[in-house]
Amino acid sequence: MRGPINVWEENLYPWLVKEKLFIKNWVLNLEKPFFGICLGHQLLGEVLGASVVKSQNPEIGFRKISVNRKVPSNNLLKNFSEDNWVLQGHSAEISNFSKKKVSVLASSDNCSIRALSYSNHAFSVQFHPEVVDETIQNWISVPKIKQDFYNALGKKGIEGIIDYQQKNRRSLMNEAKLIYENWLNLIEKN
Repeated sequence: MRGPINVWEENLYPWLVKEKLFIKNWVLNLEKPFFGICLGHQLLGEVLGASVVKSQNPEIGFRKISVNRKVPSNNLLKNFSEDNWVLQGHSAEISNFSKKKVSVLASSDNCSIRALSYSNHAFSVQFHPEVVDETIQNWISVPKIKQDFYNALGKKGIEGIIDYQQKNRRSLMNEAKLIYENWLNLIEKN
């Protein structure tokens, strides 16, 4: 999946209906492992009964998240530093939950549910750990995304996030690897 797509845009992207049904069956009925990134995070949230709403402040670029250390038993972000800089590119967010088996794993000043776990088999993040050298360039090759980035950051801001990614390439790759390894370890236990 790729942006800019919102979970409520089923009229523009009819495949979202089947995607939500699939995730609901996969996660809630079959209890199979699931990992969602950005739109996948929002889709999981909606399937779990949360509201997904337009963000008051779209988050674009590298932003700080705070890891919740109170949920260590199923923490996808185990061994992350307390405050971490991650790549953002979203204008929607999960706003609340009704399910008791949901744990909020990370948050930020502008987004209270930055990462979550459901039971011990479904996890998601509202950021992009998969950033590699080409990620930002590929994103801004999409006219809508480029315009959103430009509106939020200006030309120098876009150059700044590319520069940040290049200067922090190794640590960003290590963080992505850590999330992946944590996820594998968590789902192996189930």
